[in-house]
Amino acid sequence: MQGESPSLNRQTSRIDSSAGPVSASVLKHLKKAEILLMCPPANPSTSRTAWWLCIESDANILYDELNSPVCDWKLAVSAPLKLENLLPCDIKYMIFEKSRDGDPILRDRGTACSGSVINITSVDTRKQIYMSCSEQDGWRSEGMILISNPLGEDQPNGFIFIHQQSNRHLNLSLERDFGASNAASRTVRIFVPYLVSNRASLPLSYCVVEIESSKGSDSEIPWLSKSVKAAKHASSRPVHSKHSNFHGTHRVVQCLEVLETNGGASVMFSLQSQLNRTGFLPFSPRTSDVGLLSPRLGIAVCASHSKSFQEGISFRDLEDNERIVVKAKGENDSYFKLIVFLTMSSQRTKVINFQPHTLFVNQLGQQLFLRQCDLDCFELLLPNDPPKISMDGYEWSSPFTVESEGVSHIIFQSKTHENSLLLKVEIQNGTTESRFLAIFRHASFISPYRIENHSLRFSVCIRQVESSDKSWQSLPPGYAAPFAWEDLGRIHKLEIAVETDCKSAVATYDIDQCTRYSPIVINNTADAHIFVKIVQEDSTKVVKVADWVSDNIPMEIVPYENVKKLGLQDHPLDLELSDHQEIEDQMHIGVDFIELGLSLVDNTPEEILYTSMQNFYLSYSTGLGSGISRLKLRIESLQVDNNLPLTPMPVLLRSQFPVDPSSFMFKCTITSQTVHSSKCLYPYIGVQVPNAHNNALVVNLHEPIIWRLQQMLQHLNLERFTASQTTDVSVDPVIHIGLLNTSEIRFKVSLAMTPSQRPRGALGFWASLMTALGNTDDLQIRIAPRVHEDICMRQSALITSCLSSIRKDILSHPLLLLSGVDILGNASSALDHISKSIAALSMDKKFIEGRQRQDTKASVEGFGDGVREGAEALGKGLLRGVTGILTKPLEGARVSGMEGFMQGVGKGILGAAAQPVSGVLDLLSKTTEGANAMKAKIAAAITSEGVLMRRRLPRVIGADKILHSYDEFKAQGQILLQLAEGSSMFGPVDIFKIRGKFATTDAYEDHFSLPEGKMLIITHCRVILLQHPTSNIKPKKTDLMKDPCSVLWDVTWENLGTIELARGKQDSLSQPASRLILHLRTAAPEAHRTDMKDSVHVIKCDSKSNQAVIIYSAIQQALSRYGPDRPGPSQLRTRSIVKRPYSGPNPDSMAFKHLKSQHA
Repeated sequence: MQGESPSLNRQTSRIDSSAGPVSASVLKHLKKAEILLMCPPANPSTSRTAWWLCIESDANILYDELNSPVCDWKLAVSAPLKLENLLPCDIKYMIFEKSRDGDPILRDRGTACSGSVINITSVDTRKQIYMSCSEQDGWRSEGMILISNPLGEDQPNGFIFIHQQSNRHLNLSLERDFGASNAASRTVRIFVPYLVSNRASLPLSYCVVEIESSKGSDSEIPWLSKSVKAAKHASSRPVHSKHSNFHGTHRVVQCLEVLETNGGASVMFSLQSQLNRTGFLPFSPRTSDVGLLSPRLGIAVCASHSKSFQEGISFRDLEDNERIVVKAKGENDSYFKLIVFLTMSSQRTKVINFQPHTLFVNQLGQQLFLRQCDLDCFELLLPNDPPKISMDGYEWSSPFTVESEGVSHIIFQSKTHENSLLLKVEIQNGTTESRFLAIFRHASFISPYRIENHSLRFSVCIRQVESSDKSWQSLPPGYAAPFAWEDLGRIHKLEIAVETDCKSAVATYDIDQCTRYSPIVINNTADAHIFVKIVQEDSTKVVKVADWVSDNIPMEIVPYENVKKLGLQDHPLDLELSDHQEIEDQMHIGVDFIELGLSLVDNTPEEILYTSMQNFYLSYSTGLGSGISRLKLRIESLQVDNNLPLTPMPVLLRSQFPVDPSSFMFKCTITSQTVHSSKCLYPYIGVQVPNAHNNALVVNLHEPIIWRLQQMLQHLNLERFTASQTTDVSVDPVIHIGLLNTSEIRFKVSLAMTPSQRPRGALGFWASLMTALGNTDDLQIRIAPRVHEDICMRQSALITSCLSSIRKDILSHPLLLLSGVDILGNASSALDHISKSIAALSMDKKFIEGRQRQDTKASVEGFGDGVREGAEALGKGLLRGVTGILTKPLEGARVSGMEGFMQGVGKGILGAAAQPVSGVLDLLSKTTEGANAMKAKIAAAITSEGVLMRRRLPRVIGADKILHSYDEFKAQGQILLQLAEGSSMFGPVDIFKIRGKFATTDAYEDHFSLPEGKMLIITHCRVILLQHPTSNIKPKKTDLMKDPCSVLWDVTWENLGTIELARGKQDSLSQPASRLILHLRTAAPEAHRTDMKDSVHVIKCDSKSNQAVIIYSAIQQALSRYGPDRPGPSQLRTRSIVKRPYSGPNPDSMAFKHLKSQHA
């Protein structure tokens, strides 16, 4: 809103009780001010309550073309009073206005949800405003509270909230924001000083308590004592004693106030009443000076059914924003181990959060029993039951601690002592739900450590030090087993015992250090020694145990999954050395390319795809130990170009944004292991792409490229390579993957349907539906990240599972799929399809062929191109429809007499009705296509995304079908030929030009740049002279991707008579010929010329060089190879036109027809 008044002095409308209400604001008298506007009721008989609004007018100074100041006004309309509820619960409120008699008048009532802002427009802020509120759990305010006083006096900072059942008092706080004037909008916020949040999903009770003061806490020195600081460092180390006190907890002296939970997850409380009653120092909930709060005031927690408040936490300790471990006592000396920490809500309420210390997750697929080590009661932990150790048929395991991050193994002994079970516990740190996350899984061969027994005679047993006897794991000769610490809180050392007939030899090793230890002497025998060596393989420490016999003899190690107790007698193992011994020598092969390009040429032949990769790295390593090999692939940048001519989507695949040079676009790691079974073992498979939230893979599909790829695959007949020539039964191998890790992948898919270039009968019933709804624009597809361990299934089942997972990811977000539908593109395709069907009803063969040639042209690039091509199609439809009424009967009578005349009359009537309708639909289709192209350009400009360009221009493959090395010069000439615009009606000045006139009919041979901005192109069918569109105005370098040249004339080989070299009028006799004269065969009935008025064409060449001679030689060479005077019929195949599948059913090539007739 703009006005002419430059007066911008701030004026505040201070409206008092004696002033009359303002009922209107005149726009032409605007000034910077805040006014209170009253809206009287429309029908005073039904309602006497008026609406009040606060209007703030402000302006910015702008300057017009004459540099005169103009005010740009901004009007902000808001409610005079706003009530913001920052409590964790909904409240019911009533707003009262004090009348002149002093009695309160009810103006508004309602419910304010938690975190919401209520606009109150029924009160006059010039008067005193009162409020009363209540809560559904029994809380009510004590009387009415003054929330707004125009005089600004006696406004309380809070009020009392009383619980009706327990009579507990709660001090709620008020915060006011009244603006700069009495007419400004006023905001009143209600919040509670303290809030207890139960994030443990457990029934808990809370109590405000007085606790014992720690040493030095009541002095004037900083309240955090040295003992507490020392306890901080001690808490980070494993606690070995179960009777040690937790940091931050103190014994409770007395309970001051029990907080009712009422079954909710949040409990409100305040400390003002306790401070007044106990004589503690006063404390403001919003102050940052924690020294004002007494360290003897705290909060205690227990299980809701026990009411045993034994240990409390000081509020001063919570103010330090550290996590404190506390025990919530229950019955029978049980307790819940919790973490307490303090956060801020809306910068006003201090939230005391209780969350579990450890969250146990069962991913075993069977039920698990969990209990405290010194109690008999237990809880059932079902599979995938997040927050809640024995299993059915097994005894209780040894106790373990959860105080640090890592991976541990737990051994279960069966009740019948026949077998054992090994489980893995992965302890994660820093999760949002708890302090630690303990995940129970089945043990896999991927673990922090691996123990390999290379001995030929002795079995070894392993366990962590200070473990029980049932923790021993037996490892026969030639076997390996994964290993992890049974308890992360104990000493990290490994005990290795050798099983012999008499007493076993036991030694302790630090397996975190890669070294070779002194041998162990067995039974005091000089020839019986055990050697222990620790090596690093990737992220796994490998402990190799060998005797003096096998230390120098390589042997194959077999994964051993059974866990046996020391001294348990099993059947003897017949162990033999494998024929394929383990190779210790490593071999690494790496291939690194700064830039790598792959060109895909089909059977036409034509280059249809070009793949460009930057910093391509491929490596293969073998001999990494235990038969492990690794394959790595890393690509920094990848782009796939669509090299079909006249495609609107030249880039098929690329990254949405440029990838950081230090990062990568695609990385894949596959680790395989050779085993003696039918399984294919892959310990690790990982696929990673850049961060999907910031980058996505852009896929642009133009329908013709799909059919070209399908045609090429059908021609290759890949089944001949996979077809079995034997009668052996095919085997579906078992795939075992230790760890599968794939990152999130996002795609943005754009699909452009082109029905005119679709093979006949393709898609069947779905053809019409795909034409109408198949176009998409930035369709978002998300493949979720996946991390799976211990995958073991048949290859066919694995492939089916992967495809099913991808299909679920695509279909799980239907709104994203619908948002990618291209409405304008689908409308254009549908109109084009209907127009094609109506054109077929006219039974006019020439009209149908002309329309098919029109469809093979390049797509429109803007709204102007769409209107121009649509108008051309409409003009042709009207012209053919009107003239067909007269020409069709005459054509029919000339062929079949009276019967043909009557048929021609019918065709003429049908054409007069169908062809104009088809032209109108083509006009709508092309206009819509142009609007869609303009929308895409505007969207690219807004998002600062440049036009997608090919890495290089498409390769040139001539009519001889010989694949030569890439030539940039010839590639530029081929683009000039494909983009050339030819006139259709009115010669070179025709505005209805055919874009890409020779793109699908001619094969490029050579081109030459001529003076005056002209270009000569030689194809296997003709000679073409082009004119750059900007050369007549201002010469500039040709942009091959944007600026098409205009066709001045073209001469086919059948219409070319002779070629003559000549000099120009100003050329001297010493200079070479600078003119090339083409004499035409004007009498030839099959002559095909574009607006040819004379029988000769003159080509002006560079007079300072022998360019005319070079062009003469090139034309003679092409004429001798592809002209009508060919050497013989055997050479026809090298001169025939290259038939393109996307060029339409009837290409316009008189040269092809002429050669075919002569060959016949």
